[in-house]
Amino acid sequence: MKRVNSALGILVLGALVVLSFNASADTAAPLTLPNTIHLPDINPLIPNCADPAADHFISLDLWQRPPAGATQVGVVHAWLTADGIFHWPFVMRVRNLGDQPFIGKPGKQNAVVTEDDIVAKTKDREVGSLKFDRIEPHGSMLVHFEFTAPRAAIEQHNFHRIYTLTLKLDETDQKALEGLYGDCHPANNKFHVEFDGSRTGWIFGN
Repeated sequence: MKRVNSALGILVLGALVVLSFNASADTAAPLTLPNTIHLPDINPLIPNCADPAADHFISLDLWQRPPAGATQVGVVHAWLTADGIFHWPFVMRVRNLGDQPFIGKPGKQNAVVTEDDIVAKTKDREVGSLKFDRIEPHGSMLVHFEFTAPRAAIEQHNFHRIYTLTLKLDETDQKALEGLYGDCHPANNKFHVEFDGSRTGWIFGN
């Protein structure tokens, strides 16, 4: 009986709390809000246009496989070939940040990766490219390239390269440059990554 009485007591107390809350809610002043509330006027994060961009992205190229006879460096998905050259495959990404498809003329747009070798004092060597004409909203595509260096340079950390992904559009196609399905934000058409053996971590995006 003690357990039953205790349970009844809890039920009665709960009912009183509910009744008390309802009574206070009925007597509370109505909530009033200002009629001037509005969302701020800012540029949308996702533009309602096409915006192909050199994405701030780099990854190991896990699709690449070492040739026969190469010695794999599995930790970083790289390999040494018999001639003593270290091969390290990567991908960079082109992505349409907009809400509309990008549509250009077939074969007239190109995503290019170039290499500046600070140690060797060479610039603008093309190491990867991909032609494109259409990218769906929020769609992407990968541009493959490979970092190569003599084994001794890797062991001594004696390398300094800059790899730049650049979108090159057809300058004669106004629709691809500024139309609804063209590039509405060309300022983000370039992204570079620095490989510097003298710094901890080696790889740095900018």
